[in-house]
Amino acid sequence: MIDLKHNTFAGRSLLLPAILLLAHLVFDGRSLEAGPRAGEGDQVECLYDNPSFELGPGLEGNPVSGWSSFGNVGLGNDLVSHGRRALWLFGPFNGETASSGIRCLVDAFGGWSYRLKVDVGHLSSDALEGAARAFFTIRWRNSAGGVISEESVVLLNSLDATDSMVTVEADIGPAPSGTRSAEIELSFRQTAAQESGRAWIDAFRLDRTIPGVNQWGDFGNRRIDFAGYSWRVKDTYQGPGPNQFSDSPDNARVQSDGSLFLGIDQAGPWRCAELALEDYLGYGTYRFVTRGRFDQLDPNVVFGLFIWEYVSCYNSSVMWWNPPNEFDIEFSRWGDPNAVEGQFVAQPYDWPGNISRFDVPDGPGSEVITSEFRWEPEGMYCRAWVGTPDQPESLLATWFYDGPHHPRPGRARVHLNLWLLNGSAPQNGQPASVVVEDFIFIPQGGANQCPADLDDDGQVGSSDIGLLIAQWGDCNPKGDCDADLDGDGKVNASDLGLMIGAWGQCTS
Repeated sequence: MIDLKHNTFAGRSLLLPAILLLAHLVFDGRSLEAGPRAGEGDQVECLYDNPSFELGPGLEGNPVSGWSSFGNVGLGNDLVSHGRRALWLFGPFNGETASSGIRCLVDAFGGWSYRLKVDVGHLSSDALEGAARAFFTIRWRNSAGGVISEESVVLLNSLDATDSMVTVEADIGPAPSGTRSAEIELSFRQTAAQESGRAWIDAFRLDRTIPGVNQWGDFGNRRIDFAGYSWRVKDTYQGPGPNQFSDSPDNARVQSDGSLFLGIDQAGPWRCAELALEDYLGYGTYRFVTRGRFDQLDPNVVFGLFIWEYVSCYNSSVMWWNPPNEFDIEFSRWGDPNAVEGQFVAQPYDWPGNISRFDVPDGPGSEVITSEFRWEPEGMYCRAWVGTPDQPESLLATWFYDGPHHPRPGRARVHLNLWLLNGSAPQNGQPASVVVEDFIFIPQGGANQCPADLDDDGQVGSSDIGLLIAQWGDCNPKGDCDADLDGDGKVNASDLGLMIGAWGQCTS
């Protein structure tokens, strides 16, 4: 069916003062007992699992998939920075100094260093009291599982502000000589005074900095300037497919009108094209204006517009939670000549609810398509329409995704590619090409502050009327209806009136 991409599946932030506590421990025989199933924090993995805490309960009944737990632990939505759920922790209340928390085991070696970044907070209705603290702890372990030493960072205490998430960052490591794994722990520590309070934790990242994760191993030295950005050109035999990706101008080049040409051709083996934006942009609107007869695209050809982050490993045991933070707009029939061409998809694509497919009308009238996703902390707002941003003609699809594989902010970059399903030749045996007319990025909370400016061009005009009319009627229950300006669940004359009232240039 769908090829697995790249050998897989294809408020303000406030820095808290992080108190780094270093404790060198003599091995006391502590170890985590292996549970009946792997992948729940009790087996050493190449990468930690489920760091946005969207998935749970786990295979062993743990509240958080991919992590072992102890004490009072759960998932909820009372205080969240990303996605729908966050981790909560409170004291075990066993009359002693003790902790509640989650932990997992990951590969690590001597000299490795990391950058911790995590969002934390507590509510005024259940704030931390007294000496209660939330901690991040990493325990460096040797080949026998013994603890060599540990490092801890205080994430939250009773003096911190309530009712909002803040971001804590700290450098971790380097791991001591002899390290073969690391035990990662997020915990709530309570003294014998049995302090109350609940800590909320979300959007956890522990990025390896030494040795760093190579983001450009698949790419050569060739760069292309397109749409005001610098792009690297892929030059390797690699996924998706796998295929031979070429940095030849025959496969990727900027044309005289400023548009980007992507092509598949045969020069010995079939050659495909992929570009990656050098910058990572984060939350905001990613808009692609494309030109091509997608109704005539060979069934084995795939055109992808997506975000992707290279990670330290791609073992099947960790790919279930989307470590590369991939999200795609794709045009392909995936080998079936009778399939519809378009789709929005969160990875893994075969997880229930992670894909929304749409048809592209036949004929030259649908040659120019604008498609976009707006990446927000709560989800992905997706749209595609025939026409340009300034002259929309007909709406093709909208979709709002707030499922468990919502990409997390980090190093996910924009990629554009044209490739062959399973590396197989086009069914018609002919070269294929598409053109990207433009790429526009609008940062979160950027230029457009007008709800009625549906095409984000900085003014409310006739093009916005066209997008509003295309959404006329009842909205999808999930709220992916940006033309519903009065929020009553439908697009009708009252929304049209609000749009006319906002007519003209938007103000900051």
